[in-house]
Amino acid sequence: MNLESMRPLFRKVLLVLLGLLLLAQFIQPDRAVPAIDPARDMLSVTNAPPDIRQLVVGTCYDCHSYATEYPWYAYVAPMSFIVQDHINEGREHLNFSLWDTYAGSEEAGEAGEELQEGEMPPGYYRLMHGHARLTDTDKQKLVTWFNANLGGEGGGAGGNGTEGEEEEAD
Repeated sequence: MNLESMRPLFRKVLLVLLGLLLLAQFIQPDRAVPAIDPARDMLSVTNAPPDIRQLVVGTCYDCHSYATEYPWYAYVAPMSFIVQDHINEGREHLNFSLWDTYAGSEEAGEAGEELQEGEMPPGYYRLMHGHARLTDTDKQKLVTWFNANLGGEGGGAGGNGTEGEEEEAD
């Protein structure tokens, strides 16, 4: 088979793929979330100061809360499905909008450690979201606050105030 005879086939395959991509734009992932109750939100429950609120919202809330701000590419298939899958995974792991469910959990206690080790926010997120690129000072401030308030290394009791008491009672 020569190159000239493959052109029509290549053109047909390309048109079919382009058509499928166009059709895929009409199918969007489910972005529905329940109504946000501020009384259950981690920032409200912990009474986080304004500078911490700004850091947490910019660094964590797009994937770990119901207050996601979707970028433009989150509406273009197939990226829309990839982005929503990452958000769903993040919310399943730790959801700051449902703090009463996650306070005191292992995931909450590891938030500072994951931030310190560079696991969160993920590199691909930092690359596309400038607000998630923390300075060393801001990163350390947030790690210290997470550890003190969410129950990390040598920190608080994950927001429920009972973790240490149970161990002493035994």
